[in-house]
Amino acid sequence: MKIYFTASLSAKEKDQSIGEVYSEIVEKLEQLGHTVIADHVLDLDLDFVEKVDDEYRVNYYRTMLKNINEADIVFAEMTHSSSSIGHEVTLALEKNKAVIIATQTGEIPQIFKALKDQQVYFIEYKETSELLNRLEEELDLVKEGEDIRFNFLIPPSMVDYLEWVSKQRRVPKSVFLRNLIRGEMEKDTDYGSS
Repeated sequence: MKIYFTASLSAKEKDQSIGEVYSEIVEKLEQLGHTVIADHVLDLDLDFVEKVDDEYRVNYYRTMLKNINEADIVFAEMTHSSSSIGHEVTLALEKNKAVIIATQTGEIPQIFKALKDQQVYFIEYKETSELLNRLEEELDLVKEGEDIRFNFLIPPSMVDYLEWVSKQRRVPKSVFLRNLIRGEMEKDTDYGSS
């Protein structure tokens, strides 16, 4: 898949280790066999961006639009969010692109929490290694295509359990349920033969 990567330039400038995290994410995505558009984050610095002329900015914006249009997924590292990253995410969603938003635990921008019903996938992590280990699983969820909404009734005790699991394991309830079903599908020998 083709992935458009975006993240905060100013955070990278303030702390070199943040730039290293960005590089590790892009490297892992490439190791998984994806084409990643990330030069606008990895190779540019804030001093350069602040000194460019209007013509460069217009061309940069057009290139960004083209890259988002051509991407299958937009991956936004938003621990250090900015209005420009939010704009890129919004553009992607308007184009019906899947968006993965990764943040340090507790840092998901409030505005994006309302987008759970769209093609937005959240990864919260404490350590970079945790994020890198989850990338393949999250990309597999995106690859499965558009999810089909399936509503069903369950007793309050099950709702309580799902809430508890979600908080304790820091995993969305839908991901937990999908993993349960996926596990049963893998174990069920009759399913694959029918």
